[in-house]
Amino acid sequence: MSIAGLMTTDRFMVREFTEHDREAFIACHMDPEFSRFHLESERGAAHASSVFDLFLLWQREEPRLNYQLAVAPRDDPKTYLGNVGVRMGGLAPGQADLGIELISSCWGNGAATEIMAAILPWATRRFGLTTFIAETAIENAAAEQLARKTGLRQFSMGEKRMWRSDRG
Repeated sequence: MSIAGLMTTDRFMVREFTEHDREAFIACHMDPEFSRFHLESERGAAHASSVFDLFLLWQREEPRLNYQLAVAPRDDPKTYLGNVGVRMGGLAPGQADLGIELISSCWGNGAATEIMAAILPWATRRFGLTTFIAETAIENAAAEQLARKTGLRQFSMGEKRMWRSDRG
């Protein structure tokens, strides 16, 4: 299996999902440390598998509006470490929903910051995006810190915190 990356950072490759990633994606979502920041409706193997199916479906859509991409070590592109998304479907032109999930062993070492520093300019250039919107679990201080580092500001709070960055 050959895997081509859409972008690389010093430590990571961001690439399209393949069926090969399904088992690791589900395992990540089943990790109690990882899933503690998800709503009850976002937990479980069946939910994770259906979300994975959606990511594969998005790759075939024309025009493609949603990019949910796998994250792998730069030197081992077949290994799944998490995913990052830029999703424009259902939003106004120039806007995208932004998100990242990494396996818990990648937490606390600047991985998410490094990946976001690559994905934001890529998405801005490729799609002409001017506004990014993200949501974080209220109790996830690391995600809140990442949102701020990424230049987003909180604009509302319900079941989750909502963040926004206007770059235009």
